[in-house]
Amino acid sequence: MKMTIQNRLHRNCANMLFAGLCIAMTSTLADAAPLAVGSSFGGGKVAYILKPEDKGYDPKEQHGLVADTADLNGVYDWPDALAASERLKKNGYSDWYLPDRNELDKLFAKKSAIGGFAKNPKQEIFYWSSSEKDADYSWGQGFKTGKQYTTDKMSKTGHVRAVRTF
Repeated sequence: MKMTIQNRLHRNCANMLFAGLCIAMTSTLADAAPLAVGSSFGGGKVAYILKPEDKGYDPKEQHGLVADTADLNGVYDWPDALAASERLKKNGYSDWYLPDRNELDKLFAKKSAIGGFAKNPKQEIFYWSSSEKDADYSWGQGFKTGKQYTTDKMSKTGHVRAVRTF
C-alpha cells in the first residue's frame, strides 16, 4: 500500500498528538498534589505523613500511616484485637495491623480528619494499641481525653482501628 503525503501527515499528527497527551499525562501525574491528612488513600484515610525527623522519611516520596475508615465491629480483648487487625482484608489490602501506642496517638490527634471513631459524651472510649507493657498489660488510649494507659490484656475490652503504612 502506497502512503500518500496526506496519509503520512495524518499519521505523524496522530503520533505527535499521542506523544503530547502522554507527556501531559506524565506531567500531571508527577505534579499531582501531595497527600494530606484526611485524604482517601491506600484503602483508608491518611492519618499521618512522615516528616524529616521521622524514621523512613524520604524527601522524594511521601510515606505515612493510613487508618481504616471505620473501627472493626464490636469490642475486643487485647489478643483478639491484635489478631482481628492482622486478619483484616479490606479495600484490596491485606497488610493491616493494630497500631502501636505512638501511631494510636497520631490517630487520636487527627481523629476529626480521619473520622468514624466511636463516640460517647458520657464515658471514655478505649482503643487498643499493639504496644505491650509486659506479659499481662498492654497500652491503650481513651479517645475522649487522649490519655494513654496500660490495662489488663484479658479482662479489658476496647475498640480497634486498624492501620497500614504507605
